[in-house]
Amino acid sequence: MRMLLGVVLVALSAVLVHASNVLDLTKTEVYDATVGKSAGVLVEYFAPWCGHCKRLAPEYEKLADAFEKKQDRVRIAKVDADANKELGRRAGIRGFPTIKWYAPNSDEPVDYTGARTAEALAQFVTEQSGVRSRMPAPEPPAVVELTTANFDAVVMDPKKDVLVEFYAPWCGHCKNLAPIYEKVAKVFRRDTNCVVAKLNADDAQNADVKRRFQINSYPTLLFFPQGSNDKWPRPYLKERTEEDFISFLNEKCFTFRKADGSLTAYAGRMPSLDGLAARFYTAADNVRKSVVEEARKFADELRTKERSPAKDSAAAYYLRVMEKSLRDGTQYVQKEAERIGQLLERHAKGTGKFTEDKIDQLQRRYNVLTAFMNERIASVANKAASDLADKTAAASADASLSPQEAQQVAQQQMHREAEQFREVQHKLQEAGDASTHDEL
Repeated sequence: MRMLLGVVLVALSAVLVHASNVLDLTKTEVYDATVGKSAGVLVEYFAPWCGHCKRLAPEYEKLADAFEKKQDRVRIAKVDADANKELGRRAGIRGFPTIKWYAPNSDEPVDYTGARTAEALAQFVTEQSGVRSRMPAPEPPAVVELTTANFDAVVMDPKKDVLVEFYAPWCGHCKNLAPIYEKVAKVFRRDTNCVVAKLNADDAQNADVKRRFQINSYPTLLFFPQGSNDKWPRPYLKERTEEDFISFLNEKCFTFRKADGSLTAYAGRMPSLDGLAARFYTAADNVRKSVVEEARKFADELRTKERSPAKDSAAAYYLRVMEKSLRDGTQYVQKEAERIGQLLERHAKGTGKFTEDKIDQLQRRYNVLTAFMNERIASVANKAASDLADKTAAASADASLSPQEAQQVAQQQMHREAEQFREVQHKLQEAGDASTHDEL
């Protein structure tokens, strides 16, 4: 009876223990009998003490399982390059893990530089071999892959802010950065003016770009700000963390994204229009039309000077709210804010479904509506407007000034007041009032 029980337990354990589909090629004779033969082989060169290798191991097992029924055409394999250093030298291994694809009947590898996930690896193997796995296709990468062919079209576009990582496939720091960089790219994927990109500067085909920007180490991160056609880059000097990248791009691109890709309470707003909106909301009925004219003039000047579609769209929404309020009363602002707030709340709870772009639009509009009703902004803006009116009147009354000179004085004063208004907003923000941010 005991013997029978022992046999049953052994059989049961054999069923429960999952045999690995990863082929071990650490022995040179096994390696030579596999690589360069009739089947394509993906090889992970690893070291048992390597932390990154340990984290990759379960993903690599999933990958091998996904190609289990295609082993006559694709093998998923590994080499302990710490135990067999000669094989590591033959393959030119400089760090762990290094993953290479060997096509059938070839010992010339293709380096894998993508994400270390089973899905991304499976996609790579399928691209190289034409053999499909049981693994679902991964989401397309958010990082824009650059080459000499598309570099200028993407990076030198005067309407785009572009952060570029110049990397080398063998660079350990580049491999560590890759998943962080991809997360950052996903945060900004809906901001077409804010591009997160990379270029393999070790590829001979990209040598011209490498020389052009004097890339001597990896990774090198350069930021190309929007502006003229011959944009010259600024080095990225902050820490290579997700938080620092997001903070940097929010500052440079004026995007106001959180780590989950959603917008902060500052998105969609502009400093001068915040002040005009708050003044409009608190003004007497006979004054509101003049405030709308000020806002319309500001929007026209903005359209001429900056030519920013995002800022033009924001300014248009401020004006639309003012015009509807003239027609329906300022209660429109509060009712519309409540309506949009309810839509955002439904989306957050999962009871309402909207596209990501629609949620961004709603959040920006909600932010603008709250600026109309912000009492602190109204107080600062009304005082600035009152002081400006007094000084303009004094300048116009001065007999020594021509009408043109008086107008010039008034314009200069307006610029000074705008700067003072921004300073006050900044102080309010530092004091913890999140609703007084001053940019789009």
